[in-house]
Amino acid sequence: MSNIYPKQYEIWSADLDPSIGSEPGKIRPVVIIQSDILNKAGHRTTIACSISSQSKAGVSFIRIAIEPTGNNGLLKKSYILCDQIRAIDVSRLRNRIGILDFVDINRLNTSIQAILTL
Repeated sequence: MSNIYPKQYEIWSADLDPSIGSEPGKIRPVVIIQSDILNKAGHRTTIACSISSQSKAGVSFIRIAIEPTGNNGLLKKSYILCDQIRAIDVSRLRNRIGILDFVDINRLNTSIQAILTL
């Protein structure tokens, strides 16, 4: 059993290899979006969105730009891939990088609600 207990909206480094097709791979940051109810219960998987440093034109709603801050721990401007929601085993998580700022949390939630029509 893993001793890793991520919290919602934390940013973690995760090993996403192997990837298939257009799935993001390699070791990269992810933001945890799963509820802390499951995270605290020691659930073996968590739901996350990958983060990339690569921008893509015309996808600003599904790829949210976030600037590096002391709270989020990112080193450069990055993009939350809201269209790449996936469950990952907590053993893929390496280390906690930081946590999203309140404004970015609201933008993330708005994007996910629209993508999933919630």
